[in-house]
Amino acid sequence: MKDRHKTKKLPIFRLLILFIIIYVVYNKFTGIYLPVGKKSNSNYSGIGQEVVEGKDGYFTTFTTAENHKKTYLEYKQNWTSSWAKNEYWGGTMEENGCGITSMSIILSGYNLDYSPEVLRKKYFPKLNYANLSKEFSDTFGIENSDFLYANVYWSEKKLEEHLLTNRPVLVCLSTDNGKNRFTAKSHYMVLLATDGKGKVYISNPNGLQDSPNCSGWYDFDYVIPYIAKVMYITSY
Repeated sequence: MKDRHKTKKLPIFRLLILFIIIYVVYNKFTGIYLPVGKKSNSNYSGIGQEVVEGKDGYFTTFTTAENHKKTYLEYKQNWTSSWAKNEYWGGTMEENGCGITSMSIILSGYNLDYSPEVLRKKYFPKLNYANLSKEFSDTFGIENSDFLYANVYWSEKKLEEHLLTNRPVLVCLSTDNGKNRFTAKSHYMVLLATDGKGKVYISNPNGLQDSPNCSGWYDFDYVIPYIAKVMYITSY
């Protein structure tokens, strides 16, 4: 007579295989991946982010929460964009275009259609980033704090408070002391949102699809130690 209280336990390796199959199938149909080395809870992967196809220079969009809701086109300076190899700042957009690509990302959230290529032509051979604040405010009507250079301005608390208002933050990363988590040289990115619980959404113009530093949700301490300056966008 069979013992009804006994149950068969699935071997661990079978559970592992089942998990891998589910993960691969899920990724295939959603396009959402959690890259190796990315400090993020898997529950955050893809929240607010939407995979799109057939676009020139971006493959995802990001939409913030309801209050002052914005949808950003997550432009890339490289990837398969038509402008990746175009000349800019003594090199190419792929090499040196992170600043104006980040600018394009921000403008898109305010319903201003300026691709990185449009900005490249506008500011060729390069944009003097000392004038970036004035360009945002005077040319595009987007108010901002100008660049702030003291780390008191980019504490997790300050960044979180601002992002909870659904207004982005432009950050420039340093490579001081050999730190180069996102880049081998200085690099611009955009912080688009926070969950208010220690996570920040980073839109990285140099983050290729499924790469370790692609656009997505991260812990604040994944980026804060590398910040050299910030610009708070203050327009709603």
